[in-house]
Amino acid sequence: MPSWRILSPEGDFVVVTPFDPDKPDQREQMLALVPRLMAWKLATAFVLTAESWLGPERTHSGEEAVLTIGVSRHERLGVIRRVRKTPGVEFAPPEWLPADALDENYFRLLPYGQSIVTTEEATMLAAVFGEDGEVPARPLS
Repeated sequence: MPSWRILSPEGDFVVVTPFDPDKPDQREQMLALVPRLMAWKLATAFVLTAESWLGPERTHSGEEAVLTIGVSRHERLGVIRRVRKTPGVEFAPPEWLPADALDENYFRLLPYGQSIVTTEEATMLAAVFGEDGEVPARPLS
């Protein structure tokens, strides 16, 4: 389940965006909605952590990893930790990724410049990400 930590002037929020990897439309919907949430909250940075499969497709025998990407207006970082499934589970040492090794689409998720959120869109975002919403954005205290 991808987890987002969104930094904004209102404080930091955590959003967990569960989706079924076999239903790409769920992933696409969250990749459209989370940037709008960031625009609404005037986000200045975010950190995305997700489980990933290394290679062309997800398979039970494929190599798994935990990927974390941090994006702010001035910095872009990534780190990957491969997951080794032996009789137990063990994590390989972290591999730091330079910004040019990361997909440009991650950088486009953080709103830059002026972004208008209409009243109707704010109402929809509040319904999706509100306390009782489908995907609550929980404030960190």
